[in-house]
Amino acid sequence: MPKPTFVIVHGAWHRPAHFEPLMTALNQHGYRAVAPALPSVHKAPTEIVPDHHEDAAAVRQAILDELDGGADVIVVPHSYGGIPASGAVRGLDRQSRAAAGGHTTAVVAIAAITSFVIPAGTSVVDTEQRERPTVPDILAPPPAHLFYHDLLPAAESERWSALLNPMSSHALFDTCTFSAYTALPIHFLMATDDRAMKFATQERIVARIRAADDAVLPIRTEVLQGCGHSPFLSRVEETVAFLRRSAGEDVPEGTPSEPEV
Repeated sequence: MPKPTFVIVHGAWHRPAHFEPLMTALNQHGYRAVAPALPSVHKAPTEIVPDHHEDAAAVRQAILDELDGGADVIVVPHSYGGIPASGAVRGLDRQSRAAAGGHTTAVVAIAAITSFVIPAGTSVVDTEQRERPTVPDILAPPPAHLFYHDLLPAAESERWSALLNPMSSHALFDTCTFSAYTALPIHFLMATDDRAMKFATQERIVARIRAADDAVLPIRTEVLQGCGHSPFLSRVEETVAFLRRSAGEDVPEGTPSEPEV
């Protein structure tokens, strides 16, 4: 059976380049992985994207390119990326694709990495249980320690923080348009020492999906102890193993993910 493609949806201030180590590792296990650039980040600071819909459209096009090429897709959102990813997958699940035109490929799951996979009508600030702040249209990246405090050596943190870009605040604080868990299985990689998306916020997201009467399947979770916001850089092998399990591979938890030879 052909392996699915992983479509990675980067988070706020990040770029596809931040996920190159993860994509390379996935390639070594026989998986194709792509990471579209989100306009809310890619166009800043010269253009202000008014909401997250351009991001969702970019993600959806990347998904459709893979589906039309004959591969199933697992969507991998990180952080804010869960908002546009949720909107992008509407109608692309197996049942909807078959009913719409007899398509044989589909999005088969979401494998979230500390991400806002949240109900329609809610937002990042709702989930964090705080008020929407008064901020400029364009937000500069926050301090690197929020994302990369567990990267060693310290030069690695500096390397990746140099690639961060400003982004549209309108997209970041926009409202989710689709409850993706009503159509797709959700796998969720949690990080206990995440300083950008607190572990309590992650637990709140997971609990909300578990309590949802309309969730298509129970959410599956894995927890990385002592891990910060960016396991795709700090814990690449464990993140790959999580994604392989999300794709249905029998990879025992706690086992390093060795490349195919």
